[in-house]
Amino acid sequence: MKQSIEALTLLLAGSPYEIAARLRGLPVRTRADIAFGRLRRAGIKPERLLAIYLAIVALIEEDPGAVRTKEFRLVQVAKAAHRLASGYHRIWESEDWQGRRSRIELHKFARSSGQILRRIGAMIEERSEFAVERHLAGVLAFKRKRYGPHPALPEAKPLCNKLEG
Repeated sequence: MKQSIEALTLLLAGSPYEIAARLRGLPVRTRADIAFGRLRRAGIKPERLLAIYLAIVALIEEDPGAVRTKEFRLVQVAKAAHRLASGYHRIWESEDWQGRRSRIELHKFARSSGQILRRIGAMIEERSEFAVERHLAGVLAFKRKRYGPHPALPEAKPLCNKLEG
């Protein structure tokens, strides 16, 4: 686990920062690196990225009906991570000659689709695989203890009694 956290820390530390409004036309790899720079600037800890990855892998592992392709897993991890710091928000306030105040707002979000998500997910997975190998069983055991088995599993108890008749 410590190795994965250190690798994610280095990823965050070495990533450039750029606002979301200036990403158009950049290659996928550069935009993915910048996404990690935005996460760093937002104060997102590497432990949170690792927790996201472990949680999604655990959910997919436990759900018998889940899509089990690598692409699906990578995209789900990236979506969760990308949401943490994807936007650029700027507000300007001004006053006209009559003393009336006006407000201009700019909200720009980096696109959350396509190859960028696969790249972000792959970058997180590459640094988190070791933790999954060692701790997935523990995460699943803790989840089952706290919340019970997945509702689609045969050992899951019904949430309510069905009326007979």
